[in-house]
Amino acid sequence: MDKIKNTHLTLGHKEAPIKVEVFLNLACPYCASFYELVDEVLLQYINQNKVELIVKHYDKPREMLLPGTLINLNLDYNDPIKTLDNVKALFKDQETWDKFSSHGIKEYIDKKHGLKEEEQNIEISLQVTAEAIARDVKMVPTVFINHLEFQYPKEISAEELIQVLEQQLIKEKKQS
Repeated sequence: MDKIKNTHLTLGHKEAPIKVEVFLNLACPYCASFYELVDEVLLQYINQNKVELIVKHYDKPREMLLPGTLINLNLDYNDPIKTLDNVKALFKDQETWDKFSSHGIKEYIDKKHGLKEEEQNIEISLQVTAEAIARDVKMVPTVFINHLEFQYPKEISAEELIQVLEQQLIKEKKQS
């Protein structure tokens, strides 16, 4: 498997046979729906060292996604576990903050999550954007499971995700 780029936010064992890469934006309701599957499905595979989740916040230039881009500038990529917890909480509260003004969003994430602007996030955003363009990611969420691409808005069910993961595990076992 090719070396995976932009692994700033990961959950799971680096040697896991399945890599789930998700390009998302915190302001996207489809991304929030997909992210629910992290707890519902992926955590059991992550805890068994079968899956590594790689989250890539895509600051896609689209007006409805700008609040997510603003929040991304404040995520602490130096503490990925806390940041992934913040991502989960922000998705759950998406309907609360996604209509706030820019100032209101900054106030909200500071008070609720203690997030402040992180200087290095501009460079991380540019790297993820360059990768998204190179990989022809047109929408969020776009999910790669060992390079199998799933573009939304078609939502994948928990059962479908489990089926894809199990097929990938069988494939990996045959190859090893």
